[in-house]
Amino acid sequence: MYSPAADTGVTVVEKDAALSSAYSPVDYMSITSFPRLPEDEVSADNILKSRKDNDNFLSEQDTDPDLFLKTARLQQLPSSASDLASQDISPLRETSRDPLAQDCACTRDGLTVIITACLTFATGVTVALIMQIYFGDPQVYNQGAVVTDVARCTSLGFDVLGKQGSSVDAAIAASLCLGIIHPHTSGIGGGGVMLVHDIRRNESRVIDFRETAPSGIHENLMLHVNQRSGLLVAVPGMISGLHQAHQLYGRMLWKDVITMAADVARTGFNVTHELADALSEVKEQNVSDAFRDLFLPNGQAPLAGLFTKRLDLAAVLDRIAANGVSEFYSGNLTQEITSVVQAKEGVLTEDDFKNYTTVIQKPLQSLYQGYRVLVPPPPHAGAALLSALNILEGFNITNQVSRSSVYHWIAESLKIALSQASGLGDSVFNSSVSELVTQMLSKDKAAVFRQMISDSQAYAAEHYTPSYELQEGAVASQLMIMGTDDLIVSVMSSLNRPFGSRIVTPSGILLNSQMLDFSWPNKPHSSAAVNLHNSIEPGKRPASFLTPIVVRPSMGQCGSYVALGSSNGERALSGITQVLINVLSSRNNMSDSVSYGRLHPLIQNNTLLVDCKLSIVYRSLLWISFQSFL
Repeated sequence: MYSPAADTGVTVVEKDAALSSAYSPVDYMSITSFPRLPEDEVSADNILKSRKDNDNFLSEQDTDPDLFLKTARLQQLPSSASDLASQDISPLRETSRDPLAQDCACTRDGLTVIITACLTFATGVTVALIMQIYFGDPQVYNQGAVVTDVARCTSLGFDVLGKQGSSVDAAIAASLCLGIIHPHTSGIGGGGVMLVHDIRRNESRVIDFRETAPSGIHENLMLHVNQRSGLLVAVPGMISGLHQAHQLYGRMLWKDVITMAADVARTGFNVTHELADALSEVKEQNVSDAFRDLFLPNGQAPLAGLFTKRLDLAAVLDRIAANGVSEFYSGNLTQEITSVVQAKEGVLTEDDFKNYTTVIQKPLQSLYQGYRVLVPPPPHAGAALLSALNILEGFNITNQVSRSSVYHWIAESLKIALSQASGLGDSVFNSSVSELVTQMLSKDKAAVFRQMISDSQAYAAEHYTPSYELQEGAVASQLMIMGTDDLIVSVMSSLNRPFGSRIVTPSGILLNSQMLDFSWPNKPHSSAAVNLHNSIEPGKRPASFLTPIVVRPSMGQCGSYVALGSSNGERALSGITQVLINVLSSRNNMSDSVSYGRLHPLIQNNTLLVDCKLSIVYRSLLWISFQSFL
């Protein structure tokens, strides 16, 4: 029942009239409250008097807060019922119930309810997450990283990784895809080079599937190359090299990897802007009827975005998937390719295909700014790139150094590197190439070249070192992949110039023109000195600017890794060098480093090509040092 507590003016709740000390196991302590004011009869007559006398009633101690707090005392409230009655000033009353005991379920079973609710919620969330992982679409693609020239081929690489394929499996499928969608840059009628770095084992391999010269070729025949297009074709190495890579690093079945690439040709794709532009440029040139029927229907280049299929290439890849590489190197496809080439007055034979082998090598490497840069050995131009980095390392390039000075140093260093590259060739056929590479990797030799560079004047390439003919106009495809197997794969492949030889087989295979990368006397459209290291010999690989790059920490396995490539032929060396300078010396991020303007020296006519992205100030300063400017 509710009843007023005597002499307190405070209402308390009591459920039982009988008071008992049995329900008070402890003595309560309280701070004495402020003294009560006398309560007069509350009426209209004495209200004013009561208020007026309040101040007179309070003593000095009561009106002074400091004195009150000093004299405040603790009083012990007795727990017995008899003593409690004498404590008129206390608002506390003893009840027959434990003040903490109530009939509320939340108080009685609250902890049980909370634990049960938490467990139920956690179980539901866990089940939902498991179902999302196994049955839902992935929200984060953790299979790895894939970069190619074509979005469709990039997606294919991710698809292979998603099927638990290795990084090399993904690279194989993506490389074939690039040959399907971008036939002007690469394809199974060409070749290339792959650089693989295994982070876990700290091991690296170069898989070289560069094309080789036919056994029946010699320099005198190449004098008629303009009239005999079949002489342009070297032995394709693409299928052999990809198969060798699969044997070393593959996880999926060869058949399954090739079939995934064939499905791209079978289901179709949209013509890219790059392919449309390349076909527009070639449509006015002298090409075969087979080429026109395949790529230029009605004499017109297809527009970008046009949906098309390559059922012919899908059938070829299906045969290679079912029968293995022998279908290409000792089967019906071999007979078909050699017959077409010989009809164009070439000298390619079936034995050339049977004798083709992929070369497995260790990469060349050099230290730069605390990182180890890995490149393929000759006939590729990787050694020249390392030479450029060795020269530039001594200039202490940072963001605090004038950019005009940096660009000048880069231009002069690239002249030296390109001149060195022009003297490379297949080291298997000429041991002096290995001696040249040793000089290119030497830090001491780089210091000598660095001393020859003037901060205020540009020189012709011959001021530094002899230069030879450089083949221009080649294009390539590139891709970089890193999967959960911790393999870094960088691949570059090519047909040489756009659309290679422009010779197409009945099965739709576009053949390369890599014989143009050799050097011989009286070569058409070339007045430069002949590079004897790169002379034509049967079975020899021509010099190449296909330069896939992997950068890793100089010590241990922890740190940043970089994979690079370029599709710009001889300009690849210049582009990759400048990106590495931006990343490793200037410490810029990769996105900015790739987007910055670049320059490229043409060593044959002392011309400097400068990207329009470079500041007009830098271009003006560079203009002063060069004879011509584009």
